[in-house]
Amino acid sequence: MEACSPRNSGDRAHEKDRDKDAVGRRGEDLAAAYLGDIGWHVLERNWRPGQGLRGELDIVALEARDTGPGTLVIVEVKTRSSLRLGPPSAGIDARKLARLRALAGAWTTTREVRHGGLRIDVISILLRSGAPALLRHHRGVGL
Repeated sequence: MEACSPRNSGDRAHEKDRDKDAVGRRGEDLAAAYLGDIGWHVLERNWRPGQGLRGELDIVALEARDTGPGTLVIVEVKTRSSLRLGPPSAGIDARKLARLRALAGAWTTTREVRHGGLRIDVISILLRSGAPALLRHHRGVGL
């Protein structure tokens, strides 16, 4: 009979990926709830374009205005469980912003949403065990 280890290094790597995905999903859920709480309308989550363009828009939302159409906002959510690699917003660089701009353009060509302008925001979230989540909304980071 051969002995098997219940967890080999491949299992640990897969588990780490699952944990990272769960942290990301939790952050996106918190961000969407926050946007609803401040009166925004979440139009779409986790949108992916068709062929030819890679990436995903975490949240597409409409920022409510008192008069006229609201601002269409592409919201990139960055979530981390520690500050070991820096704050969550450190994951946004010029390359990422360029991809978000391209994805925003693709999204607007596939949807008919009346809006009064377009902007990219980042919501950074720090999830720490046993502590409340820390959420920071960075408005107008690119476009």
